[in-house]
Amino acid sequence: MNDAGAGAARTGSDALGRVFAAVKSGDTPTATRLAVGLLERGIEHPLLLNLRALSFEQVGRFKESLADLRRAHVLAPKDPTILNACGLTLMRMERWAEAVRCYDQALALNPDFGQAWFNRGYVLERLGEVAAAAAAYARAAEIHPQNVQAWVNAATLAARRGDAELTHRYAERALAVQPDYPTAVLALASVELAKPEVAEARLRGLLKQTLTPFDKALALGQLADVLDIQDRPAQAFDAYSASNGVFRDALAQRFADPGIDTIPEVLRWLTAWAEGLGPGGWVEDPGDEASPASPSRHVFLLGFPRSGTTLMESFLATHPDVVSLEERETLNGAATAFLTRPADLNRLAGAKGAELEALRADYWERVRGFGVEPAGKIFIDKHPFNTLKLPVIRKLFPRARLIFARRDPRDVVLSCFRRRFNFNATTFLFLDLQATAANYDSTMRLADVLTAKLALEPFTLAYEELIADFEAVARRACEFIGADWRAELADFAGRARRGEVASASSAQIARGLYADGAGHWRRYRAQLAPVLPILAPWVERFGYPAD
Repeated sequence: MNDAGAGAARTGSDALGRVFAAVKSGDTPTATRLAVGLLERGIEHPLLLNLRALSFEQVGRFKESLADLRRAHVLAPKDPTILNACGLTLMRMERWAEAVRCYDQALALNPDFGQAWFNRGYVLERLGEVAAAAAAYARAAEIHPQNVQAWVNAATLAARRGDAELTHRYAERALAVQPDYPTAVLALASVELAKPEVAEARLRGLLKQTLTPFDKALALGQLADVLDIQDRPAQAFDAYSASNGVFRDALAQRFADPGIDTIPEVLRWLTAWAEGLGPGGWVEDPGDEASPASPSRHVFLLGFPRSGTTLMESFLATHPDVVSLEERETLNGAATAFLTRPADLNRLAGAKGAELEALRADYWERVRGFGVEPAGKIFIDKHPFNTLKLPVIRKLFPRARLIFARRDPRDVVLSCFRRRFNFNATTFLFLDLQATAANYDSTMRLADVLTAKLALEPFTLAYEELIADFEAVARRACEFIGADWRAELADFAGRARRGEVASASSAQIARGLYADGAGHWRRYRAQLAPVLPILAPWVERFGYPAD
């Protein structure tokens, strides 16, 4: 090496040393600025790429971040921290299955990498692999026993599966680290419903503490469940109302401030468009021809939340010829393109060709990104909120089969008001009984209009009929989707107990078939009185008894 080359090498080495020093001192901005400068001069090092990747990620440039991390992995293939960083970036891109593979590679290099175990748990939870997620969180906690959040997450997922033993084990470890940790207490109370007096005492003790609004709301909601089990409906309803009021106050700015598009507004313009759709106003596009990568049959399971969609998906997904996806946002690309503004719908009505092919490709990429391979299978996309997306479903997949879940509207509205959901623009409405009933009414009217105008032929699957005669109704559903009847479909509860059901309803599914969910509204007749007139036309239309 000549003197000039040696000087350049020393300069690069000195500059790299300054980056390491800045990182060691905690001065990440300086380290990142120096790293970017060195990379622009053609000096490569895994640390430099990692720092620039972080700066890209912080401004939402995830593709560039991932590219830098993959290059860093090439330079340092034995470094598990780079693979962990790749997983984090893929998580932010919602490429969940790829993220899991990154964490698996990191853990193959270092089985005691606690943060990778925790991150793996988070991704598996998003994928609906609840049991595996709980195990990953527990492993993270075993490696770092002071990681209270890992213990709590494991306890919460165990409770969701109805596993009281594991819930107690994990929650008690969390409470040993941080006594009275609210989420751990809530997990314990959720598996103590068989001893409601114990759960009630635990929750009332928790409510005496100073809690965040969300923890307070969750505790009030669980207390309401305990009061309901004790057949104290008036007190339970007051507790549900109090819980929902706390949530409403905390979330109003996000979902109800002026200028925010609300679901009632979207339903109004969707329905107005559908009602005005005349003959010839809709162009069919049969471009979703079967290919080796396509499912043998494509099914959308729709309806209204708490209508029994999770129960229906659970027994169908038990079939060996079926793969399913629970409540994942697979249609976001198409919805963004065609359901953002009223004017978009006219473009949707006439859309065909390459634009639709790109959106179909986006849909299947999202499906596979959630870890589901539909090729050659009957694929069920279960999402009750996709009822509002029926126009894009019909346009993209005109040959897809539709199952519409039905349940007594009064039970549906009460259940929506009582249950705790992940919040979005629709579930925010469920915090108010009147808004819930109005939303149900508007959604059913939209579904009616779209069924007529778009010539849809959905199969109606009634919750109460399924409970009353499971085999007969399940046989009809199997025939509709093109699956043969299997006796093992009756063992759908095992999926929930094994942690294969992601929905918030998984604890109920783990119980198997039970009839106490039908007609539950009667216990709350007095509290439901203000909304019964809104629901009465649908009660009559669907053939439910008036009282």
